[in-house]
Amino acid sequence: MILRACSDNLLAAARQALADRRLEESLQLFTAAEHSGCDAAASAAGRWEVFMLKGDFERAWLESDWLAAHNPDDTHRLWKGAAIAGRRVILRCLHGLGDAVQFLRYAKQLRSIADELFVQVAPELVPLASCIAGVGRAITWEELSPLYRVNWDVEIEVMQLPYLFRTTLDSIPNRIPYMELPYWELSRVKRAMHAVQSGADGPRIGVCWSCGRWDPARAVPQALFLRLMQRVEASFYSLQDSRDVDNTGPLQLPANCHHAATLGTGPLKLATVIANLDLVITVDTLVAHLAGALGKPVWLLLQYAADWRWMDGRDDSPWYPTMRIFRQQRPGDWTTVLERSESEILRRRAYASLG
Repeated sequence: MILRACSDNLLAAARQALADRRLEESLQLFTAAEHSGCDAAASAAGRWEVFMLKGDFERAWLESDWLAAHNPDDTHRLWKGAAIAGRRVILRCLHGLGDAVQFLRYAKQLRSIADELFVQVAPELVPLASCIAGVGRAITWEELSPLYRVNWDVEIEVMQLPYLFRTTLDSIPNRIPYMELPYWELSRVKRAMHAVQSGADGPRIGVCWSCGRWDPARAVPQALFLRLMQRVEASFYSLQDSRDVDNTGPLQLPANCHHAATLGTGPLKLATVIANLDLVITVDTLVAHLAGALGKPVWLLLQYAADWRWMDGRDDSPWYPTMRIFRQQRPGDWTTVLERSESEILRRRAYASLG
């Protein structure tokens, strides 16, 4: 009983060190917890996250190998090592929309080795997913009914693709853009944006301050973005989903900010607006992935303990070459992040460049 309590305490300490981004200490604690009799799978999963945050993907995949070998019946892991080459594969996008956009970059690579590839996405993502290289015709949940048969041999979830291809920092498929939007839709939105701006000068900057209710730590207080829009001479476009509001209520946008939703709704429409912008400033949500996939200059505002995909301590992203990261230096401190962003806009505007 005492040994179990000690191992549980070690595991809790390891997770706290991870949350505090004391990565080396966390790594040592996860290993110590495992050696003291703690759940080995929990320790391996913790080490996996540490290695991904450090950009040491090779060692992370070794942890994935161990987890796959010791938990063969894990229902959360669709692909369990079955051969892909020459087989009919269904690629399922079961996580968030941003996750799908980020990792569908592998579709072309996957299609090159599979006999057939079927790509299944959320209903609202179907029109956009079909614009991503290698996807072809995307399907959704309702189409896998008895009336619409898809015969496949192997299934894999989209976020397993980096593991399947044993991705390293040097082998991330990061050529951008990797989606091609319909020309007629791009032209329509461009004309509509020109009409909305009524000939106003200045760059077009898209902003997104919230990612919904499921992770409030990612959201920037609306008032800080309002101050940014009031102080910077530009035409702003709110890329915010109208369903994503924080507890401060709806934001009263200044005259130089327009609602992108008036130009059309849904991921494809949102992407066409982003494609017509000069810069996107956003929290960690679908908007960031769309801007990065389209090769647009994008400034990502990150909370202190950010997701593993953004790694730790970097101000760039190997996933998206046109992305710049502005991180919290202390948990909860968005004021400093927005002040840095504002100063950088003003500095770059002096040189007529926001890229």
